Amino acid sequence: MAHKDLISKHILKRLLLDIGIHLFKLDLVDAELLSTEEQRVEERRSDLVAKVKTAQDQHFILHLEIQTSNDSKMPIRMLRYLTDIQQAHPKQRIHQCLVYIGEKKVRMANTLNSPQLSYCYDLIDMREIDYQTLYNSDSPDAASTCHTLRL
Repeated sequence: MAHKDLISKHILKRLLLDIGIHLFKLDLVDAELLSTEEQRVEERRSDLVAKVKTAQDQHFILHLEIQTSNDSKMPIRMLRYLTDIQQAHPKQRIHQCLVYIGEKKVRMANTLNSPQLSYCYDLIDMREIDYQTLYNSDSPDAASTCHTLRL
């Protein structure tokens, strides 16, 4: 059985190279087949996701994440949240925002760029927001938000 697997992998590698070279015009000389078998058992839950309506009667889904520490993988996490939300609500526009409330200065990127993808989301460091922005608003709930987000 191991011999058949070795032959199959060689054939698949050659097929991959030939398709890449001849059909996609990639300048390939070699390839290493990678395992695509990944066991994933996880529970992902976005912090806040809501259907919202603007004063201009625009409707969209707002995804709000609250982060307490710098996470270099945050753009990938946010992209996964986006695809999960988009899959559940395929016809809806989605706007994503991350609110950072950590003690240290924010160092996380809010973009993910590759040749196939250009992705970004809004990122606010609450340490840079003047507490008066929420505290002096006309909404009593905004003042409590100041305390909730540790302003």
